Formats: sequence, C-alpha cells, structure tokens
Amino acid sequence: MSTLRHWITLPYRRYPMLTGGLLPLIVLALFVVMPRMLEPPEQEIDPLGRTALTLAAERGEHEAVMEMIDASTPVDERDRCGWTALMKAAANGHLAMLEELLARGANPEHRDDAGYTALMVAVVNGREATSRALLRVGADVHAVDDQAGWSSLIWAARNGSEELTSLLLAHGADPAHAADDGTTPLQLAREGGHAGVVSQLEAAGARE
Repeated sequence: MSTLRHWITLPYRRYPMLTGGLLPLIVLALFVVMPRMLEPPEQEIDPLGRTALTLAAERGEHEAVMEMIDASTPVDERDRCGWTALMKAAANGHLAMLEELLARGANPEHRDDAGYTALMVAVVNGREATSRALLRVGADVHAVDDQAGWSSLIWAARNGSEELTSLLLAHGADPAHAADDGTTPLQLAREGGHAGVVSQLEAAGARE
C-alpha cells in the first residue's frame, strides 16, 4: 500500500463505523482544498490601490516590471484608479521602461477612471522625454479628461512649460481649446505670469 493511500484510508480502517461519510471529505480536502490554498495569491493591492505591477513601475523598477509581464501579468493591468504601468512610467519620467512597455503592446490611449491618458499625466508632471516618446507613437494630443475637459496643452500652459507647450503645438494641439468651464491655455498662461508660453500660444493663433 502506498504511503499516500495509507494515510488517506487510515481513519476508515481504524474507525469504519464513523468514517463512512467522512472519507469523501478527506479526499476533497487533500486533492481540492489544499492545492488551492497553495496557489500563489492574486496581485496584491496596497492601501493606495496600486498593484504590484503599477507600484514597481512608479518606483522605476524596470526589471521587476518586465519580469511580472513575462510571468503573465497583463501589460495593461489596471490599479484601483485605473492607472497602468505605462501611465506610471509616463508620469514619473521612466523613459526606458515606457519605451519597452510600448514595444510590448501597452496601450497609450488607455484612460484612467478620471479620463486621463499616459500623455496627459506625463504633461501634468512636466515629463518632456516621456511625452515626446508617447507623441512619437501617435498618442492623442487632443484627449481631454472626463471631469473638467482639460487637455494636455491646458496643463502645459498652466504649469508654464515652454518646452511642453512647443512640443504639443508642434503635434497639432489646439491652442484655442477651452475646458468645460471656458478656461483656455492662454488664460491660464497669463494668470500664471508665463510670458514665454503666452507668446507661443499667441503665435499659434490663440486669442482671448
């Protein structure tokens, strides 16, 4: 008698009157319940709602991110707020990671729960290199968020970034686009005292 069979049938052999209905439960526990308990847990989420993948991407842990994707984690896995690894790489300026994620099929047009794209969060955080890389693969320069209708250009103007304003205008951003409340890039640039951005927008045809 094999060792496994010996231990499975031991209660039945010792207490045949008590274990007639127990044996199937023992078998169920050994072959169904225990294997499931030994399976690796699903992606854990931290208190801020980040998955292991998006947290590693945020921290710039390039190798860890690629290892998780190689181990079958979806490249566009979303965290609790709808952010993907690509968005984390874009927002934090991790250019090499962003380029490899794009090469592995990450979607540059994915939107988080507020309607932001990877390009938008890159611009919000002043990341010229990752913004440029996203525009190079055709990221939508006209995308606006779902809450206020702000475009990437509005954010660049609000932050006073001449580099990003120039980059976005060169890729066709609309200098006259107004947010849902009527706010324009030119208005925000003036209010912020960003004279260089004001000049760029006016040269592109923006008027109040």
